[in-house]
Amino acid sequence: MSTDPRHGSAGRDGVLILRVWLEDSGDSALRIRMVGRLDLDLDDQEAMAAATIDEVLAYVRAWLERFAASGQGEPGR
Repeated sequence: MSTDPRHGSAGRDGVLILRVWLEDSGDSALRIRMVGRLDLDLDDQEAMAAATIDEVLAYVRAWLERFAASGQGEPGR
């Protein structure tokens, strides 16, 4: 667990990293790779690839919803 001085209390931390690049092809296609962990104290890494902004937005929303739901019912959450 970590303490975030902005929030003043210990809690569970998650992380979601997006790597974005343009494919070096004639059409400069967008490529996105997302790597996330819902809880930094656990070894629960997951990865996802996408090629459109809509795919990324859907995945980020789903990831955030899972993160928020996993904290439901825990003491102090």
